[in-house]
Amino acid sequence: MLPITVKTESGPDLTRPSAAELTALLCRIGAADDHFVVAERIPEEAHEFLQTWREEDGSYEVEHRDGAPDRHFRLELTDPAEVAALFLAWARGEKSWRTAHAWERVELTAAPELDPEARTELEERVRLLLRTGFWSLPALAEAMTEEVEDEYGDESSRDVHRMVAALWEERLAEEADWPDVTDVDRVARAFAALEAEGITARMNFTCCATCAHGEICAERREGDRGYAFFHQQDTEGAADGHGLYIRFGAYPDPISAGEPDRISASKPDAIRTGKPDLISAGETERTERTERAEKAERAEETDGGTEGVIDEEIGAVGRAVADALEGVGLTVEWDGDPRRAIHLPSLDWRRRLPMVV
Repeated sequence: MLPITVKTESGPDLTRPSAAELTALLCRIGAADDHFVVAERIPEEAHEFLQTWREEDGSYEVEHRDGAPDRHFRLELTDPAEVAALFLAWARGEKSWRTAHAWERVELTAAPELDPEARTELEERVRLLLRTGFWSLPALAEAMTEEVEDEYGDESSRDVHRMVAALWEERLAEEADWPDVTDVDRVARAFAALEAEGITARMNFTCCATCAHGEICAERREGDRGYAFFHQQDTEGAADGHGLYIRFGAYPDPISAGEPDRISASKPDAIRTGKPDLISAGETERTERTERAEKAERAEETDGGTEGVIDEEIGAVGRAVADALEGVGLTVEWDGDPRRAIHLPSLDWRRRLPMVV
């Protein structure tokens, strides 16, 4: 068995694979959604890995990172057997993998297929999504590639993947100086406590408030009386320094053990909601709003289906959510209005990147 871990785009991820298993993975890649292999040592050594990318039956782009960003090198090979031999030598700690090939240094953030303005915008978008802490490396690279390939074509994919990988490493380096427990960890603890109290609690749940209020029923367990969540736009707002908004609501009726699908089949407007959309006019207009206008909009009352519902029940859920957040040491801003979201104005958004990339 080889003392490495191996990750691929489509799986499986392997720990201590055999030489035959590693060779099979390297020979396999190249099909749609199955382009790369990333190998890391056991025990893990910071910012050291060997990886390769392949398009269809073409050549392999092999890259090696040896610590700092200026120690990132590449080469191109065409023979799968040669690639496998290189990976096996690296995994076994031999020196031949380094000396048998002419490696060249990589400028990690370069994306020559993109014009400078587009590259800057893409880097800013990647950094924001990395700050949210909810994206895996393959998923983020794929999403960013889809954003640019219509204009720049498939040839841009490797450059975009390389740029995302570099910014991923940059973010990992920042995490080294973080405290052991962050504010986002505290939110997660509060949500776990709410789950124990019969409140469905979800982080980064769906794209927006409309979808979240409509889909939260499917997450309900027997005995849950209400729910709380923040959605992906809320997450990005928090990661961008605007604090975090927590939304909540009450379920319309009890769920019984014999009717597990009853609540999930109800209409969204039957749910007793605590404050609908953060940006009801659409996220695309956000950059054109002033911070003051955004704050006013977040505090606005909207008609999210609370008509005819007893506010006390919604308010009780809101109080439970606020108490749980205060209980883990977070500053809560909420006036008790069941139709208004709970705000964490001073939350310092730091969520660590997923361990499995």
